[in-house]
Amino acid sequence: MRRLIGAWAAASLLLTACASGPSASAIALDQQPATTTTTEPTDAGIFVVRITNGSFSPSNVTLDLNESWIVEWHHEDAPREYTLIASTRGEDGKPIFESPLLKEGDTFRFDFSELEPKLYRYFSLIGKQRIPGFIDTRPER
Repeated sequence: MRRLIGAWAAASLLLTACASGPSASAIALDQQPATTTTTEPTDAGIFVVRITNGSFSPSNVTLDLNESWIVEWHHEDAPREYTLIASTRGEDGKPIFESPLLKEGDTFRFDFSELEPKLYRYFSLIGKQRIPGFIDTRPER
């Protein structure tokens, strides 16, 4: 009996996985799906990171400083509020950036063009939960 139930469960999972995909209407439109994640800069030199569901999307950004040098965070996560804080410190010992309090619809930009190429870590807190992200401006190794 256990084998029969196990086989049925495996077959159900397989059929569900094989049945997933775009709908017939989506195929008829012949368009790429909309996405909330961008991997290309929107405007010249700007790379967008979206804040949704308590996370950064994408959370790991690699910037080619010849193409993008500004990171712009878009807050799309109501009703939460965020402050972005760089873990990387400047010569004065302060974070290289700290955003004002961001509410839904707010954006924050930071320009990495004047900084040395390296890995820059940042975070935000939701209560005691630390949400990490990083910006890598190092040239390909």
